[in-house]
Amino acid sequence: MLGDRVCSKCGQLIPRGTAECPICSPPRAFQVRREIMLLVYLGLLIVLGTITGFAVKAFNRVDKRIGWSWYTQGEASLQRGDAAAAVLDYRNALYHDRSNPSYELQLAHALVASGHFDEARTYLTRLWATDPANGPVNLELAQLEMRSKNVPGVINYYHAAIDGVWPHMVAQGRLQLRERLCNYLIAQGLRPEALAELMALAAQTPNDAQIQAQVAGLFSRVGDYDSALKQYQESLRLNSRLASAWAGAGKAAFELGDYEAARHYLNRAVARNPHDRESAKLLEVASDVIGLDPFDRRVPFQTRRKRAIFDFNHAVSGLVDCAKTKGQQLGAPAPQTDLQTAYAQAVKMKRQMRLSAFRRNPDLMEGGMKLAFQIEQLTAKECGPPQAIGQALLLIANQNKGIGQ
Repeated sequence: MLGDRVCSKCGQLIPRGTAECPICSPPRAFQVRREIMLLVYLGLLIVLGTITGFAVKAFNRVDKRIGWSWYTQGEASLQRGDAAAAVLDYRNALYHDRSNPSYELQLAHALVASGHFDEARTYLTRLWATDPANGPVNLELAQLEMRSKNVPGVINYYHAAIDGVWPHMVAQGRLQLRERLCNYLIAQGLRPEALAELMALAAQTPNDAQIQAQVAGLFSRVGDYDSALKQYQESLRLNSRLASAWAGAGKAAFELGDYEAARHYLNRAVARNPHDRESAKLLEVASDVIGLDPFDRRVPFQTRRKRAIFDFNHAVSGLVDCAKTKGQQLGAPAPQTDLQTAYAQAVKMKRQMRLSAFRRNPDLMEGGMKLAFQIEQLTAKECGPPQAIGQALLLIANQNKGIGQ
C-alpha cells in the first residue's frame, strides 16, 4: 500500500487524500452512532436520577407523616399522664424525622416527666448548643436546674427563656415567666434575688389592673409592703372595682402600721366582697387599734385615760381565761408561775387604774399600760394568739415599744 505518511499508532501507510489511518480510526458512521448512544445513556441517567429524586422525596414525605403520627401519639400519651409511653412515641417520631428539633424537645420533656433527667439534659444541651436563644429549651433547662437546686443556673436559664425566641409568645407570657421565677426565689427564701426580679417585673408590667395586683401580691409575699401598696394603688387607679386590690392594699397598709389607711382600704374590700373573711378580720383589728390606742395624741386626754383602763381590764381578763385553760389557780399567796406572778402584779395595779388616780398622777397610765402590754405578751406566749382586741393591744405595744419593754 503506497502512501505519503505512516500511522504513528500501527505503522501503516496512510493513503493520499485521507486524513486518518483507515486501520486505527473507525468509520464515520460508527462515530456518529457512538455519540448518539452516549446521548441516549446520558438521557437515561437524567431520567433515572429524576425518578430517584422524586422517589426519595416521596419516601421522606411518607417518613415525616409517620413521624408526625408518632408525635401526636406521644402528645396524647403525655396528656393522659403516661410519660413512659410518650418517651417511646417520641423516640419513634425522631427515628422517622431526625431533623425535627420539636420532636427532640418533646422527647426531653417526656424524659423529665418519667424521671430520666440525665438523658433529658443531654438532649436539651444539644438543642441549646444549636440554638441558645430557644425559649422553650431554656425553660426546660431552668426546670432541670431547679431539681438540682442550682439557683444561679435557674436564674440564668429563666432569663434566657424570658428574652428568648418563642413560637407564639406574647408580652404577657414573658411576664408570667418572670413571675414564675419570682415565685421560685420566694419559695427558696432568697429575698434579695426575688426583690431584684420583682423590680424588673414591675418595670415591665403593663397598664392592666389585674396584672398590677398580681405583682403587688408578690411584693407582699417577700415582705416589701411599701412597694406592694404602691402597686395596689396603681391597680386601683386602673380599676377601682377590683376587690382583690382593695384587700391587698388594706393588708399592705396594715403590715406597714398605717391602720387608718388599712381601715379605709379594708372597708372598701369588704364592701366589694362580703365573703372576704381575712379582710373583715383585719378590718376589725385595725379598727380596734385606732379605737383603743391610749397614746394617740389626736384624741382628748380624758378619752385616752378611759382607753387605758379598758385595755388594762381586758388584758387582766385574758390572763384569767388563760390561767383557767392551763389549770392554774390565781391569787395564791406565793406565786410560782409566770401567770400567777403577773396576776399578783395586776391586782396591785388595778387599785390605781382609776380616772381619779390618773388626775393626781398622770404617769400611772403609762405604768398601767406597760403592765397590760406585758400581760398580753405573756398570755399570747402561754395560750396562743389572742382575739381581735388582744391582737390590737399587741400591735399598740409594738408601736410603743418603749412602754412595753
